[in-house]
Amino acid sequence: MTYTGFLLSAALLLPAAGAFAGEINFVYPAEGAQLPAVAKTFVFGNISPAAAAFTINGEKIAVHSNGGFIAYLPLSGGEFLLSGALSDGTTAQRKLFVKAPAEQRPADGGLSLELTSNLSDSELQPGDYVRVSAFGTPGREAVFSLGKVADDEPMAEVPAGSGRYYGSYRLEQADRGAEFFPSARLRAGLFAHGASAKARGRVRVLAGPALVETSTDTVVLRNAPDGGYMMFLPKGVKLVSTGRTNGLRRVALSPDSEAWVDDSKVQPASGAPFPFGPVTETGSIRLRKTEFGSSAAVALYEKVPFTAEVLDTGLRVTLYYTNLHTNWVVYDSSDTLVKNVLFRQAALNTVQLDFETGPGELWGYNISYSTSAKALQVDLRARPRASLAWPRPLSGITVVLDPGHSPYFKCENNGRLPMRELRYSSLPAARCSLDGAVGPMETFEVNVNLAIAQKLKKELLSLGAGVQLTRSGDENVDLADRPRLAKDLGGDLFLSIHNNAIGDGEDPFSQPRGFSIYHYQRHSRDLAAALHRAYLKNIPLPDEGLRYGDYLVARMTWMPAALIENAYMILPRQEELLNTPAFQEQLAKVITEGVLEFFRVPPQSKKVKK
Repeated sequence: MTYTGFLLSAALLLPAAGAFAGEINFVYPAEGAQLPAVAKTFVFGNISPAAAAFTINGEKIAVHSNGGFIAYLPLSGGEFLLSGALSDGTTAQRKLFVKAPAEQRPADGGLSLELTSNLSDSELQPGDYVRVSAFGTPGREAVFSLGKVADDEPMAEVPAGSGRYYGSYRLEQADRGAEFFPSARLRAGLFAHGASAKARGRVRVLAGPALVETSTDTVVLRNAPDGGYMMFLPKGVKLVSTGRTNGLRRVALSPDSEAWVDDSKVQPASGAPFPFGPVTETGSIRLRKTEFGSSAAVALYEKVPFTAEVLDTGLRVTLYYTNLHTNWVVYDSSDTLVKNVLFRQAALNTVQLDFETGPGELWGYNISYSTSAKALQVDLRARPRASLAWPRPLSGITVVLDPGHSPYFKCENNGRLPMRELRYSSLPAARCSLDGAVGPMETFEVNVNLAIAQKLKKELLSLGAGVQLTRSGDENVDLADRPRLAKDLGGDLFLSIHNNAIGDGEDPFSQPRGFSIYHYQRHSRDLAAALHRAYLKNIPLPDEGLRYGDYLVARMTWMPAALIENAYMILPRQEELLNTPAFQEQLAKVITEGVLEFFRVPPQSKKVKK
């Protein structure tokens, strides 16, 4: 887990010469950090001597035995000062900037109004609603206009007296081709001055849908503008765009299904869209045995969007903008993974293909469009076979370990600054962001992750597994490259090693905090559950549960993958544990125990002495 802040050197104010000098080191938030509009936030760092009485802004702060501390303190908007003091007179300050919460406008005096919607250009269709919101002097009559399309439509103040006004207008067929900047105003008396505001973004009413295509690989489609991930598409996939707002395009998939895609990830495509896409049709399906399992080539004449779902006994692929016209399925007699292929027209222009395997036989999958033929290639991976025989029961298995995050600070103008051998508080006063977490004693998560991964590698190697790391030192490996690298390294399992933090404004003491294990794909859940059970039995920290997590490194489809949050870097006691080689060894052994359970390795038999 990460939080992001600007890193500046700590400011220390020491007592007069001749006195014993204590030390206060604010680690987070950084000097000059910009915080959201929160009433309280956490602050952590370290002091010396650790036994000294310590206060921040007059509030007594508990200090761990090594000098580390974390506190949850009230804030006020604007420039805010944290003032720390030790009992020996040592003081230190940390300046923050806290976004002020929106304040209610006064009811008397001049009127004021600002639009809070339509901040960027948008495209809509007849039948869509133009929604206008504004914030201004409370208790007034507000109206909005949409150029020549609508004039002085009423707005409601919700809740009453809040100064927040809302209105909407449903576009009609007659509005096609119109362009306008929404505006709003507060009505005033005959001789009084009103207040008005105009949107920054232009609204254009489309005459019809537009055809676009993905312009890069791994383009994400969401089920709503701020919704969850729905599908991941390669380059060149055709999509029907029916609108655009806030940098996102709305995509029609079927009469009752839509998605949203980043506008920068698509480009205009040739051809005219059908009502719900460039309709293509399925042709023959041909299967062949491969070294990893089975591969199916589905004849298609356009690159269309698709989703994949792992079932109890196989994989379901759903194709949009597609009609079913499959007359032939050609099986490979040597293929033992795919037992049968079922297909059906699930809805208008929507086809479902089910590749049936035996229960638990599907290990992973990959879907792509063939470069040599007009076909969708569905690669299905069979379960790898571990030896299960002691003393090397994991022989035949390759595990890819991913020590999370990069050992570099990301600085302005795409600059990078290595973390190696640098203290957090001694960094130059440059605007840089941290990749990963840091602890009160200035421990970098990225280094602890690597130390745990290296110890885990030794444990797995001793049991016969092949082990690869996405990074073995100070290499900079981009996040998006890690799943691809795991596949290229021949991985059968993918384990991403992390340690946790929380977001600005959260209360570190609101709940017990410890370990958590994440999965994303259905075929990864058993791996995550086995790891979680091992942690429950062996790690003396609070259990935050087995979790579904929408993390890029957990979305691996080619192999089971799990993301492990071992402990919290920001909690002094847990940071101290994570820096202990013995605890790192314990974590490595526990993860290994989870892997052994996942592969159902029988317990090692013990020879009885005669």
